[in-house]
Amino acid sequence: MPRKLSYFVLIFLPSALLIGLGAWYLRQTDDDVAMVRLQATQELAVGLGANALTRHLDTVHRDLRYIASQEALRVLLNEGSPAALGYLTRDLIAFSDAARFYDQIRWIDQTGLERVRVDRVAGAAVAIPTERLQNKGSRYFFTDTMALNPGQVFVSPLDLNIEGNAIEVPYKPMLRFATPVVDAAGQRRGIVILNYLGRTMLDEFADAAGSLSDDITLLNGEGYWLKGSDPADEWGFMFKQSLTLGNRYPEVWARLGTADRGQLQTSSGLWTWRTLNPLKSGEVSSTGTAETAGPSQGRVHQDNYLWKAISRVHPQQLTALGTETATRYGIIAGILIGLLAAVSWLFATSLAERAKARELLERLATTDGLTGLGNHRFFMDQLKQHWQVFQRHPAPPVGILIMDLDHFKGVNDGHGHAVGDMVLQHVSRILRASLRQTDTAGRIGGEEFCVLLRGSDLDGVRVFAERFRHQLETAPVIVGDLQLTVTASCGGSTFLSTDTIPAAAMQRADAALYRAKAAGRNRVELAEVSV
Repeated sequence: MPRKLSYFVLIFLPSALLIGLGAWYLRQTDDDVAMVRLQATQELAVGLGANALTRHLDTVHRDLRYIASQEALRVLLNEGSPAALGYLTRDLIAFSDAARFYDQIRWIDQTGLERVRVDRVAGAAVAIPTERLQNKGSRYFFTDTMALNPGQVFVSPLDLNIEGNAIEVPYKPMLRFATPVVDAAGQRRGIVILNYLGRTMLDEFADAAGSLSDDITLLNGEGYWLKGSDPADEWGFMFKQSLTLGNRYPEVWARLGTADRGQLQTSSGLWTWRTLNPLKSGEVSSTGTAETAGPSQGRVHQDNYLWKAISRVHPQQLTALGTETATRYGIIAGILIGLLAAVSWLFATSLAERAKARELLERLATTDGLTGLGNHRFFMDQLKQHWQVFQRHPAPPVGILIMDLDHFKGVNDGHGHAVGDMVLQHVSRILRASLRQTDTAGRIGGEEFCVLLRGSDLDGVRVFAERFRHQLETAPVIVGDLQLTVTASCGGSTFLSTDTIPAAAMQRADAALYRAKAAGRNRVELAEVSV
């Protein structure tokens, strides 16, 4: 068989077999894919609804703290004057008009009597006259809040508002946020309470999740409907009814009531739920009561104050899930993904190879091949960059050190260039070990090395140079039986604010180097011009 045909068979047959198996697999798993998509959509619906529920609660908590700390309230609690009462009333009216979602804002004194009450009436804030103020001393939210320590916050159950000893009609879902207040002597002077319009929150919950779910509901911790697809199911606990999810679907509530989140498919449909704990640290609730008066049965703390956001897909919808469209698009998606993967891989491989080539070229262009230090071009670029930074920010100083090996020509002439190369590599190892992270070294000539010392003045340059010179002198180069002691002459300088070109400091260091050589070599000389 010709080689070209052999290659074709080796490549084509496995690929064709894989595509065939993939097509078969997609056709067999279409129903599962559709179900996974549906489950993800329901989880998203529940998540959107849950976020909508808690969106305003942080704001309400901050508003309560703000009102409780108002200067007008402080003056009223301490002085009790009619003027202070008027100031607080005006402040609460302005606050209510700004917030727009509080049905009532009240200060209730320690006897349970409403002393200031601002209601939302027809979209506007209205102060309730004194003769219409009521005593709420027997309501659970008052007694439960009065039992708290100053600074603690009481959050009521989400229930229906009671006005005039009867459930208000039309129904007005309500969350009450309250905190006790004290005067300057620390005496309890009642509570500040915000009645948050729960309808706003519940409508946002339904709107947020409704685009993805046809049946979205909200339950309290006992399984009563707070928001349901059928309004007749809602608020059963307010009317002492046993209308709960647990009674209607016991097999679902057995799982849903005990797990924080999850999905469950039964004969009644696909159920998706998420548990919310609306209370924050330091907040307390209670069981409340459906009675028009009377205490709650007990406190409810953060972990036990629950709402359940639930999405239900009915059995008819599950049965109606089709597979024809999913099969067609699944095959198309598989082909496209395969092509994309192939093209992406080729492109990524090409980019990686180009990047590797660029790094290699850059390294070759800026690195001395023998010593591994920066070459002359690299060092001069670094010199310019350091000088430009120094011009803008003269502190810290920048030192420059030029080092030339003494009598290096004799090493090449007497022992050969191979030994000379080993000497240069030996010097570069000692120099590299001496560098700090901020220093830059380079080989700028045959046996000439240079270092930029950021943060070093002339004294710092001297210390570095003497340490390097001593280490070099005391570490001979060993080549077989041959030991060579290598020394270097060093010239140092620093950038000056009067420099106009970066090479000026190099020239001063070079002049110092020549003085070191003239003075006998193996020594350090510094530029004569001081910083």
